[in-house]
Amino acid sequence: MSIKKFGKPLGELEEEIMETVWKLKSASVRDVLAVLEKKRKIAYTTVMTVMARLCQKGILQRKMNGHDAYIYKPVQCKEKFLSSASKNIISHLIKEFGEDMAVAQFIDVLESANIKKSRQWRQRLREIIK
Repeated sequence: MSIKKFGKPLGELEEEIMETVWKLKSASVRDVLAVLEKKRKIAYTTVMTVMARLCQKGILQRKMNGHDAYIYKPVQCKEKFLSSASKNIISHLIKEFGEDMAVAQFIDVLESANIKKSRQWRQRLREIIK
């Protein structure tokens, strides 16, 4: 069992790049680099490589802008991406540990995270299970 596969869907730099592209709606590598350089020193080629990999993963799409640079756009809006990623993580947990264990632990985590909302979540789960 690999715990890593249950973790965050994006690495730290991938996440920073995606946050930037989601905010800008579409961007070149230079656009993203300009935003990231405000926070830290980073090479153009590093950003270019990560954005190309995000395309290979189906998270970004790119088109040549008519010159010599690609323009990148997210395949999904942030909300849809996070929804899909969280569903995949939950599906993996159910497959790995079984429905009963995964749901029981999920409820335990919800209860410890926010007592006020846990009753609402538990009720919602009961409605779904019926």
